[in-house]
Amino acid sequence: MTFSITRLLKNDGTWEAFRADWEAQCAAYDEDFSTYAEGTFAVVKDLVETEGEAAGLFAVKVDNAHVSMCQLNKASIPGYTSPVLRVRFMTLSPDYDFGDKSVEDYASILVATFATVLAVSNTVMEAKHIKFHLRSPADRQFFAMLGKGLNEEDMFHSVQVRGAWLYVTKA
Repeated sequence: MTFSITRLLKNDGTWEAFRADWEAQCAAYDEDFSTYAEGTFAVVKDLVETEGEAAGLFAVKVDNAHVSMCQLNKASIPGYTSPVLRVRFMTLSPDYDFGDKSVEDYASILVATFATVLAVSNTVMEAKHIKFHLRSPADRQFFAMLGKGLNEEDMFHSVQVRGAWLYVTKA
């Protein structure tokens, strides 16, 4: 399994490729993409218009399928000495929303999303601090367990869940 993360933009075809993939996934479940995650897309739609340094819409691909998307926003936040990369509006693909996937499949997508966002924090949107907004109590439980293991790694200063957020500070 190979995974990657791509910024979604109208001017380079990445948005259209993403949209076509999710439209096909919706169609496989007799769902309409125009109403799929409508609230989320209403909030993030402007991010595909221009490539900004501080915010963007990103999609995670596993092999050739777009499996999740999220908004990444880099900002100076009070209480931090350097910019924070915030991950919001994480949305799983129609295959994961409508399909009969195992807990292990779901967990692998969360790990792929986490890992690829870490890569973005080392390159395109460099940040020492990352805050993931979690989608559900199940995500909170999953990331709390993941964080326990990551706290033992040399590349992290701290990983903790507080409220509906995963707080990561890299070493």
